[in-house]
Amino acid sequence: MDQPKTARGRETRAAIIETASNLMYLRGARATSLDDVLETAGCGKSQLYHYFNGRSDLLAAVVEHQLETILGDQARFKIDTWSGLRAWFEVLVVRQEEQGFRGCPLGGLAAELLAEDDELRDIVAAAFTRWEQELTATFARMQKTGGLKRSARPGELARHVLSAIQGGYLLSTIRRDPRPMREALNAALEHLGEAR
Repeated sequence: MDQPKTARGRETRAAIIETASNLMYLRGARATSLDDVLETAGCGKSQLYHYFNGRSDLLAAVVEHQLETILGDQARFKIDTWSGLRAWFEVLVVRQEEQGFRGCPLGGLAAELLAEDDELRDIVAAAFTRWEQELTATFARMQKTGGLKRSARPGELARHVLSAIQGGYLLSTIRRDPRPMREALNAALEHLGEAR
């Protein structure tokens, strides 16, 4: 749906998305009903259906919200430098533990939505493609400034890092232990170091 034209409308829509994102991260998408979202957000059904075409439309907005949150957080670090990359990885591990080993806000949602329908699967795939493209651009900048060899393949490195992040989240969530995530990200750093 189109964005609301008024500031109040945009605020209400954003509040619904934020509430849905938080609840789905805590409970899972399947265990979060539209009534749960409305009750927590303090909104009525008419407002929900004014801003969204239904559950699938809201889920798509939640995927976008989680991606934007991740990319915004990532942008706080100069991850096109080695020190910035290490600092970002460390924050991912610490936050995973602080948040009770709930996993990746986008990855966990993606795992649930892949079985929903083709449209949502495409939205999830597009979100991960965008995250990968952001990392690819980061490693291309590192390469340009001499932080990586000319022979390095930024796209391949981006996929490796994204796989390490997602695998680290999953294993540390299963074990409720930060070590698997830290080890996965350290292995990613070692792999990147080979392209240095």
